[in-house]
Amino acid sequence: MSTNGSTQTATAVELNMRNLLRAKRARTSDESKETGSDYSSLVSQMSVRSVQEIDRHIEGLQGVREKLNSDGDRLHREIGQYGAFSQSVIELTKIVSDGMASVNKSNNV
Repeated sequence: MSTNGSTQTATAVELNMRNLLRAKRARTSDESKETGSDYSSLVSQMSVRSVQEIDRHIEGLQGVREKLNSDGDRLHREIGQYGAFSQSVIELTKIVSDGMASVNKSNNV
């Protein structure tokens, strides 16, 4: 009867070990799912932050583009005005020069 008792004890120990292993696997599986969702949540938050930062950079670059365009337009207008002013100065200088030539001729006669 001692062999029968030891066989039952061994079987009981095996059953207990199997149950413990199953419970441990279930806990490990649950923990890995939780850890996986934690990592997923962390990666998702990092992605959102990265996208937001990229959006801010894009908005900043668009602002710089608008400023460059408006500065370019202003410079174009000012260069046109400077050209017109220079032409007026040249014409005025010619008028004054012609007037002085006339005055010099009348004084010499």
